[in-house]
Amino acid sequence: MRCERCGSDIHIYDTCNYCGKKICNNCIKSSKRVSGTERAFICKSCWSSMKSRRTYKRVLIKAAY
Repeated sequence: MRCERCGSDIHIYDTCNYCGKKICNNCIKSSKRVSGTERAFICKSCWSSMKSRRTYKRVLIKAAY
C-alpha cells in the first residue's frame, strides 16, 4: 500500500479526519485522543488550511469514565 500524500510504501496507515487520505506516520502533523478509543489525526497538508486546523483544535476531548 502507498501513502496517498507522499507516495511512500506503508504497511500500517492512519486516515486523516479532514481530507480522508490514508497517510503514513511521517505525514501525520498531529494526533490526539478524542474519547477512550477514538483518535483524531490531521495531516501536514490539512494543517496548513486554517479552517481544518481550527476544527481540529476545537474537538472536545471527552473524559473516558
